[in-house]
Amino acid sequence: MRSVAVVGAGLAGVTTAYELAALGFKVQVFERGGSVAEQASFASSALLSPYLPDLTDASIPAPLGFRLRRWRAGRKGGDAASQLAALSLLSLARTAELRRELGLDDEPSQGLLIALTDAKRFAAAEARLEGWKTLGVQVELIEAGEARLREPGLNAEAPLCAALALSHGGTGNARLFAQQLRQQAQRRGASFRFHSTVRAIAVDGAGLTLRYEYTPPMEAPTRGSEREAGDTLPQLLGPQDARFDAVVLCNGLEASALLGQRLPLSAQHEASVTAPLRLLEAHPDLGPKAGWVDPSRGLAVTRTGQRVRVTGGLAVTDARARVSPDFEALHRGLQHWFPGSVLHSQVQQGQSRRALSADGLPLLGASSRAGLWLNLSTGGQGWGLACGSAQVLAQLIAGQAPAQDIGALGQQRLA
Repeated sequence: MRSVAVVGAGLAGVTTAYELAALGFKVQVFERGGSVAEQASFASSALLSPYLPDLTDASIPAPLGFRLRRWRAGRKGGDAASQLAALSLLSLARTAELRRELGLDDEPSQGLLIALTDAKRFAAAEARLEGWKTLGVQVELIEAGEARLREPGLNAEAPLCAALALSHGGTGNARLFAQQLRQQAQRRGASFRFHSTVRAIAVDGAGLTLRYEYTPPMEAPTRGSEREAGDTLPQLLGPQDARFDAVVLCNGLEASALLGQRLPLSAQHEASVTAPLRLLEAHPDLGPKAGWVDPSRGLAVTRTGQRVRVTGGLAVTDARARVSPDFEALHRGLQHWFPGSVLHSQVQQGQSRRALSADGLPLLGASSRAGLWLNLSTGGQGWGLACGSAQVLAQLIAGQAPAQDIGALGQQRLA
């Protein structure tokens, strides 16, 4: 049985661990935090969406250097966008399969609408509609009245020209999904080593040596510091070495140091607010039924169980920079589209920070170092791409024919 280490226990790391364990690998996951999905996956968007090229809003704040790299990446063209669209559809299908076969319940909702708030956005979407359908995305352009019938909680006074309806899209609780899938991975033999920071990876002809050390938890309780069954405290102090046949890096912006070479990654910041849905017998349609995206405001409003989450405030910086989230803008956006829908006295605020490549596409597949694999930089598509990316990557590590070609999404395109 071949052994594989997975670095990072976010959504990418947990799904990768499960897929590898399901193929018979001996899997060990290393996570510096105290649980799964503590960082970028903790309060991320609840959207499960197929990839639609050219739908992003160019107004997202970003440094000039990043904009220049993205412009250059956009000129290269190639198969990356089409492969990513196919991978997103594979991932949504794999997510549904895992939910069904493993009995996972992450509070899902089916349906996704993208608001087209003015004639300019309507015309742009109409021009791209056939191209999206050619990629295999089931998308239709619906009138504003139809959108309001599907989402009866929408503000009747909010301007709306039309909407894109994605039948493959939906919502879910990404962290709850990761927690449940972690248990399934453990049942298949995967082990999770929390509070363990990987410091270096050495490659030789016989395999890879991973050096890690115990990282004490913070003294003050944090949002994800609760211990769960199977956590690995206490641990030996000081550096420890472990040998593996392969290592998969799922640790976002920290991957460059372990890879031993600089990756052209920026940090994408996103803020979120989550609040309980207001339940009123006289107004049963408060809040969204599933997922609602407003590209003009750069926000998504999603329903998970009896809660509503708003995510937005996207900003791109260099890898080390921090930003101050504008939570009030998210509240204003929620009030604009779904007024009076939540209990503001019980709001939880969050902020995620994840890796983003120059072209906005993920880094998947073999790295430039033998035995070292990448599952990085999914940007805002992380939840939607996680299960498919993990499945394909596990198949490649096993030497199997992958369910989807991801050759154009590899590290070599950024050389």
